[in-house]
Order: sequence, then C-alpha cells, then structure tokens
Amino acid sequence: MRQPPYDQLYIYEVLGDARPWVAEAGPAYLGLWLEDRTSFIFFASPADELVAGWLAAAGLVLRQRHHMTYEQWQGGLEMEPIILEGLAVLPAWSDQAPPDDRPHLRLDPGLVFGNGLHPTTRHCLELLVALARRRPLGAVLDLGCGTGILALAAARLGGSPVTAVDLNPLCVTTTRANAELNRLELAVIEGSAPELAGRPADTLLANIHWEVQAAVLARPENLRGKRDLILSGLMRSQRGPLEDLVTARGYQIIQRREAAGTWFTLWARSKDTAPRPGGGPGGGR
Repeated sequence: MRQPPYDQLYIYEVLGDARPWVAEAGPAYLGLWLEDRTSFIFFASPADELVAGWLAAAGLVLRQRHHMTYEQWQGGLEMEPIILEGLAVLPAWSDQAPPDDRPHLRLDPGLVFGNGLHPTTRHCLELLVALARRRPLGAVLDLGCGTGILALAAARLGGSPVTAVDLNPLCVTTTRANAELNRLELAVIEGSAPELAGRPADTLLANIHWEVQAAVLARPENLRGKRDLILSGLMRSQRGPLEDLVTARGYQIIQRREAAGTWFTLWARSKDTAPRPGGGPGGGR
C-alpha cells in the first residue's frame, strides 16, 4: 500500500477567522480548520512570510506555529482498510481491491480527523449496513460529517438524496473532495447541526458530541419524518440521557454497540415503523 500524500505539516494557529485570506495561498497551502474563532492554517512547507503578511493586513494574531508529521496530526494512527460484511472503506492511495463485489469507498481523510478507525465510526458503519439490508435508506442527513465517511457510505448503500452537514469549512471541503473521488452525489452544507437538523430525511446520522445531539433532540420538529436514527460519539455517562431523549421522542432502540465500555452507539427507529418484539434485530443492554 502506498503512503498518504502528506508528510510534513506546518500549522499556523491564528486568533481570528483567516478564511478571507487563504483564497490565494499558493500550492503549499493544504487547508484551514476553524474552531472557536481560532484558525489552524496548514501548509506542506514553511509559509512564515506569507502568514506574517496576512497578520499585518488583517490585524490577526499568531498564537503558535507547529511542525509535525501527518501521522502525528492523526494521533499516530495510520489509516487501514475497513472491511465489513457489506461494505469496504479503503485508503484513497491504496492499491488494494475490495474483497468480492461488495460496495466500497476510497477515503482520503486529508487533515480532518475521521479515518474510520475510531470505534464510533466503525459502529455507525455497521449499523448503517444493517439498516440498509432491512429497508431502503431513503433520504439521509449526516450531521457533523467530518471526512464524509458516513454520508458517502449511505450514498454507496443506496441512500438518496444524501445531505452532509458540518460547521467546519475544512470538513466541508474534504467531504466534497471524497464525494468527487467516489463519483457520488452529495449535498454538502457548511452550518450548525442544531440549525440544519430539521431538513427532511428518512435516516439521520450523527456521530457528534453529546451537547450537540442534546440540542438537536431538544426540538421535536427536528425529528419529524425521520424513521431511523444512528447516533454515536457518546461516552458512558451520556448514554442514558440520550436514550431517554430518544425514547421520549417516540423511538425504540433497535441495536446498540459499545467499545471498551467507553464509547456507545445506537440505532433507533420510530415506533410507527419499529419491528415487533421477536420480529427484528435485537438490542439489549
């Protein structure tokens, strides 16, 4: 397997929104991660003079300059193929062919966290495959799409139309690039999950922080028409409150996943369409 097309990263941590200044950043520019009004600007080679010019012109403040390898930025995890019973996710730079004729994706996580190795991502993919085997996914809404892995998987498994949402501009750019790489049609929107959660969909995917999920579920209108929910990103103390919210909104837990007693994922279905006891996949604590 070949290596990812990233090696050394030069990261400029800037206080303020630097997006207006990166439009013509040159070939060494890799992307911008915006979080809490702080811009993390990535280059493949040093760009001290360029960034200094932006700071002077825009009145922005450089907090820190970081230099690390791509592997360090991704937490020391090298992306590996994910082979599930009904889906394969392969690195974009891999020569490996998918086993048999199962549906597959090529993924380039770029500078976004989300190479598929975290157990919450894998569990979401497993539940998405299980759901797709039981009924058509219909319209799909992915909140907090990151690299786009769940939205892409939903589209590959027949979901249509598929809408991916993320507040971070780098996630939006990365998801669009991965959609193009896989020749899949997605609508990718930059915006807040609670504000966009009410968009029409049959299936809702959300592998996001508990606080954001709580904000989404706090508005009953956000779930109108959504038959299936696949929710993840939860830790032990958050599982109970989320399940209480979901069941209070008229959903039944169909399946659960957990990893090392720490990370939790669930699939819930509206009680109007949930299988009768003994007639479908079981949950159980």
